[in-house]
Amino acid sequence: MEFKFTKGMLKFNKILSDLDKFVFNFVDLLESNKIRYVIVSGYVSIILGRTRTTEDIDIFINRIDFREFESFFNILEKNSYWILNATDAKEPFNMLEDGLAIRIAKKSTAIPNFEIKFARKDTDFISLNKPLKVVVNGRTILMSPLEVQIPFKFWLGGNKDVEDAIHIYSMFKSNLDQKLLKYMAKQLNVEKEMYKYG
Repeated sequence: MEFKFTKGMLKFNKILSDLDKFVFNFVDLLESNKIRYVIVSGYVSIILGRTRTTEDIDIFINRIDFREFESFFNILEKNSYWILNATDAKEPFNMLEDGLAIRIAKKSTAIPNFEIKFARKDTDFISLNKPLKVVVNGRTILMSPLEVQIPFKFWLGGNKDVEDAIHIYSMFKSNLDQKLLKYMAKQLNVEKEMYKYG
């Protein structure tokens, strides 16, 4: 893939996988309901060319009230999605309010699914308020800035997470805002770990 990186935007073309189509279709529902979102974690490295599988796509959304959530819940049902282990809108909304994640998948399936949380931490809001616009084949999705994504994956600390971070850094190091990268590394207390990997 050939990437065109400008400030706040990354453009490229690719043959969409089933997972990519799954993500783009769901993002369309979020946007049509005016729910602000940002995709974080593993899928970021996958759409940027890393070959690996994932069971879930992690998304932070802005806090919405119950009326807005109930409307979205109904839209999900009409579009053949379900919230795992929920029969109505109240329980998953309460989970979000309590800082927990809900999982959304196509009906009659559980994997892959979207793991949705309300943005709560300062680092969540950095991603939500200043996302990277990723334009694939002319369609835009919003993702965590790479300078946030890399330290976040080191903070998660699993082998797969560190490999994701190294993949992103090696591909885009000349395009990264080093000041923001170092700030986020400090915020997440992963400076030593990142230096260890160069």
